[in-house]
Order: sequence, then C-alpha cells, then structure tokens
Amino acid sequence: MAVFSRLVGSLAIILVIAVTVPILAALAFAAIGHPECATIPQDVGPCGYWASVAEFGPFIMLWGTVITVGIGATIWSIGATVFGLLRRTRRD
Repeated sequence: MAVFSRLVGSLAIILVIAVTVPILAALAFAAIGHPECATIPQDVGPCGYWASVAEFGPFIMLWGTVITVGIGATIWSIGATVFGLLRRTRRD
C-alpha cells in the first residue's frame, strides 16, 4: 500500500507542476507588449493585459499542460524504471 500512495503522490506533484507552469506562462506572455497594439485603439483586439490573457490563455493552458504532463510522465517513468532496476540488482 505504501508503494501505491508514493505513486499517487508523485503523480499528483507532476499534475500540480503541469498546471502551474502553463498558468504562469500565460500570465507572463500576456505581459509582453505587442507592437501592433500601439497603432490600434485599446478597445480593438486583445491589447489589454486581461484581454491578452483571455485571447492566448486557453491555448497556452491546453498545450502547455499536455506538453508538461508528457515530459513529467516520461521523466517519472524513466526514474521509476531505473529505481526498480537498481533495487532488483541490489537484492540478488
């Protein structure tokens, strides 16, 4: 049972990181000034901060989460495999 709780705990950490990183990336990307907004009135297009978050946020959140979860799960799988092999070789 301890192995299962360790498994769930480590996967939960990966999920938290995979959601937090894209949220911060969306907020940071919205803070970047876009040159086309200097020539467009503020009420046209996503030129305000929260308008940029609303425009680009869902895309960044979706793909950022998918990519981060994929990378995290891959690293976790490799680590679990190496750990398992090391434990197996030490017991014999």
